Amino acid sequence: MTFGERVKAQTRQFLLPKVVYNVLGSNVLAARLIGNGKRGKGYAIEKAIKYQNSNQAAAFSSLDTFQAQQLDTKIRLSVEMKAVRQPIGLSGLEMIANQDSEVRVTDMVAEALEETQDELFDKVGDYGYGDGTAENNKAPMGLAGIVDDGTNVTTFEGQSRTTYGVLDATVTSLTGVSGELSLARLATLYTNVSSGTGMTTPTLIDSSETEWDLYEQLLTPTVRETYSSMGYYNVTRNSEGTVRQGSHQGLAGNHGFVALSYKGIPWVRDEKSTAQTVFMLNENYLDWWGWRGNVLGYEAVDFSHVQVETTYGEAPMSNFTGFLWSSYKTAQNQFAGIADVIIVGNYGSWQPRRHGKLTDVTSV
Repeated sequence: MTFGERVKAQTRQFLLPKVVYNVLGSNVLAARLIGNGKRGKGYAIEKAIKYQNSNQAAAFSSLDTFQAQQLDTKIRLSVEMKAVRQPIGLSGLEMIANQDSEVRVTDMVAEALEETQDELFDKVGDYGYGDGTAENNKAPMGLAGIVDDGTNVTTFEGQSRTTYGVLDATVTSLTGVSGELSLARLATLYTNVSSGTGMTTPTLIDSSETEWDLYEQLLTPTVRETYSSMGYYNVTRNSEGTVRQGSHQGLAGNHGFVALSYKGIPWVRDEKSTAQTVFMLNENYLDWWGWRGNVLGYEAVDFSHVQVETTYGEAPMSNFTGFLWSSYKTAQNQFAGIADVIIVGNYGSWQPRRHGKLTDVTSV
């Protein structure tokens, strides 16, 4: 219905107090890893790993002469600091118009900051599936380099995969079987990346919507009906998966991400995930390292209060996301404020062999 001035002159429109971002999609990997980020220090985080046994143990009897040999069994892996930037710009006139609390519905300055940090979060989610070579090797490392057998990244975290085979993940192409996904091939991948203990068991399976749908087709009609009636798993940033009611619900921001289940492992669909690929990941050995720093007028971003409805709103967030922002500075020759949001951090893994992927997945 179209209202005339008789109504408009005496009635105001009502603007809801939060902005809804309709351009951001699922970003499961970044949400889980960055949201639980670990503290970065120095210019890189290093860790010693054992890559071979000394094989010095031997049986003896009576007065046998002992022998000993000092062997190198360890190397250091290094996760280097990376940084990504996104600017913010606001007109000074817009700031004046929005500063009066009597007429302000949403704090424009705060919302602009959150919009920028969400877009930056989204961009780092893209990097999460790369190999670290984007933008002249300035980008953070992603799954293409972590879950790899030397095909994409031969030098991983400072060490040669050719020299140290323990740095290889399990990569299985389904090209030779016409791209056919099967429960047996998933089981083989599961066996290859785990050793029967809790810490080595995969915690997350990740794919795009297409592969997620293919897996659902593998489920028997009885199981599919169970999902339809009871709902899917709900995977949040902090939980591995709980069944919830309502199969019609999809990505639900603070309420988590929809997931299927394989061997009790949540299988999530991430729009950013690599096409025709199924990742089997162990988050015990997959991290985001974020650096904090109050330097040059930058300070850590506080995620505890939000002006927008977004996919990254689950609280509490780690103190080591790596998100920093500068206060607004007056632009030269303009009545405007300019600020930056940056993220300082990198993805890393101390045990790539606990991850695996099926590639060239096209059918069931």
